[in-house]
Amino acid sequence: MALVSLACIAGLFAFLVMQSVPILSEQKWNFLLGQDWWAGEVYGALPLIYGSCMVTGLALLLVLPLAMGGAVFTSEFLSAQQRLWVKALMELFAGVPGIIYGLLGVGLLTGWVKDSFGLIDGNTILTAGLLLGIMILPTILTLSEDALNAVPGHYRDASLGLGLTKLQMVLSAVIPQALPGIAGAVFLGLGRAMGETIAVMLVIGGLDKIADPWYDLFAPAQSIASKLGREAAEAIGSDLQWSALMALGLILFLIVMFFSLLGNLLLKRAR
Repeated sequence: MALVSLACIAGLFAFLVMQSVPILSEQKWNFLLGQDWWAGEVYGALPLIYGSCMVTGLALLLVLPLAMGGAVFTSEFLSAQQRLWVKALMELFAGVPGIIYGLLGVGLLTGWVKDSFGLIDGNTILTAGLLLGIMILPTILTLSEDALNAVPGHYRDASLGLGLTKLQMVLSAVIPQALPGIAGAVFLGLGRAMGETIAVMLVIGGLDKIADPWYDLFAPAQSIASKLGREAAEAIGSDLQWSALMALGLILFLIVMFFSLLGNLLLKRAR
């Protein structure tokens, strides 16, 4: 089974590389560093890489304190029965399709961002970051909780025996031991965030430009995944545009594979 999976991944990687050759041969490094994307003329991936990094980084920044607090509370302060209820709820939220989150984002989040910050349009980097944060929260929380719960009980017993409070025991003994697993959970959450297409496409604004200034969270943008979702169907039959989109797919594939492999490796070490 592992060999079949490996063969499928290798085949997909080879397909993306072969499809990317025309655009990479014609534009070379200008494809990665270019800031303009005009179909039929020039293809620059930098604004799309920027959009993916901004939205994913913002989502992680917003959700990490909440996910860590929730994981510690669930693992260390709830009863076994309550813990099972919380984990079942988080896993239920993690399984909700991205399109459902996207519709909620369009119906509720864009209007809230627009009214709260006095914007003309609520489709911004901030909106996409908030939505992605909500989407990856269950994944990071439940996997981090697993890592905390896997810490052997003698670390807790020794800390409490030294006179530490329960909170001090968690901070000084449990969290340091669970750090590899927590890092693995974060990387898996990042992988999901980078690859999310539909939900981000509905609320990010769809502008292939780097915001000026670059940290303007109220500007519209475009991620790699949302670009692929918008243009893939209409680019079939157009050699260079299709190749440019496949090259974007290759970049996304490599990033997501890196985060997923690193996350799984760290989680295995934690177990």
